[in-house]
Amino acid sequence: MFWQKPGLRRYIGPKRVIIILLFSACLIVLWYLRKHGYLTPETVFQFVHDYPVWGPAIFITVYLLSVVALIPTLPFNLGAGFLWGPLWGTVFSVAGSGLGAMTAFLIARTAVGQPLARRFDNAMARWLQDELATKGWRVVAFTRINPVFPSGPLNFVLALTSITFPCYAWSSLVFMTPPTMVFSFIGHSVGGFMLDGEATRLVRLVMVVSLALAALVMVKMISRRGFGKRS
Repeated sequence: MFWQKPGLRRYIGPKRVIIILLFSACLIVLWYLRKHGYLTPETVFQFVHDYPVWGPAIFITVYLLSVVALIPTLPFNLGAGFLWGPLWGTVFSVAGSGLGAMTAFLIARTAVGQPLARRFDNAMARWLQDELATKGWRVVAFTRINPVFPSGPLNFVLALTSITFPCYAWSSLVFMTPPTMVFSFIGHSVGGFMLDGEATRLVRLVMVVSLALAALVMVKMISRRGFGKRS
């Protein structure tokens, strides 16, 4: 049939190309603003100081844009704890991170679709697809609660799978909260958002523990499923 396009044209039509181009243009603008000091933590926190009433809204908006643009957000998380304390710092950081994660997910799902939802001739890939289809929240929980997994790229990658948006949204919000709270506590305890001195030591400790736990879980899962054997 004439509408059955070969190759990538089956998945990326004119509408999706336009979305991808617009998104790429927005990324360029955001990184340009960051390079010239408009999206840095220092600038954002100065705005928060100058406009305290609008401070949380400004912070959440910049956090959202940074997540979508794959700009590192750890300094914002630390700074939120420093500015508003561990409780409200966690609330505002989760709001910015969660909204950014949902926005990135919807952009990728709309622009590219779900190419990773098709079946693969690989035991581990098939298992992952089954997990996403039946209990995708567990996959999201495992990656969200472990800060060693980069949340920015993860938002886009998960959008290409079979996981549904509601499942992705609620599980992201719930399971990104514990690590966000930890970093807000660190920012509150060290009194700043710079990754130096005590803050660096504490963040590294959290990352090492998270990496060790993630590795143990992965080894257990692989040994239990026996991916090395052909099915």
